[in-house]
Amino acid sequence: MTVAAIQWIALVLCALGAAVRVPGARRGQGRTVFLALVLLTVAVGLSLAPIYEAADALLGGANIANLLLRLTLYAVFVLLGIRMAAAFRSPLARRLIVGPFGLAILGLTVAATLYFFIASELGGSSTGLADFEDQDTVQQYAAVGRIYPGYVAACLVIPAVAAMVDRHARVIHRVACAFLALGFSLVVVFVLLRLTPLELMVWDILLPFSAIVLTVLGLCLIWLSHTLGRRRNSKSNKLA
Repeated sequence: MTVAAIQWIALVLCALGAAVRVPGARRGQGRTVFLALVLLTVAVGLSLAPIYEAADALLGGANIANLLLRLTLYAVFVLLGIRMAAAFRSPLARRLIVGPFGLAILGLTVAATLYFFIASELGGSSTGLADFEDQDTVQQYAAVGRIYPGYVAACLVIPAVAAMVDRHARVIHRVACAFLALGFSLVVVFVLLRLTPLELMVWDILLPFSAIVLTVLGLCLIWLSHTLGRRRNSKSNKLA
């Protein structure tokens, strides 16, 4: 599998994950995860050169699309953090994500992101700002952009593992939680590795996009588990 392939696979999975939730969202079910998947689809799309260049051209060719990508990802992790903390029955994770401390981290991250973006010289569209990596402000911008996703993912790893090993849960639910736990773990590993002087090479793409693939698969399996559960309950009620 090439590096580009996993990026496109992630985009397709995000779009499909959002699409299958449309009927439920119309009925008021799972709207938080649906919105998160829609935003994640946008973010993943903006990480791909053809889509990024077209979108940024519409926005003036000043790499506003990259700023939009960052802010969209923050929104994705807020929404997933809230919903997953509830799904894993972890009030501690919820407090860490949307309590005073978590909101302070989010606020500082957004402020720093805006500051480093404005302080950078970004003339001309460049996917991932690859043409401007020699600027210190661009390096800081990229580093700040990984902090909040890594923080939220770290808050969810242990609750996801606890749900995975819950023997009272359905097998499909436990498998879904395993995917989620692995996906969140990869986010944390990626963020920590980027703090080191190691050259990640292809892993700079493979790790975060593998995390996206695993997380979306986990969300889809949870949706399938809930759908099957509702159908079984509906059949039981009809028989009764």
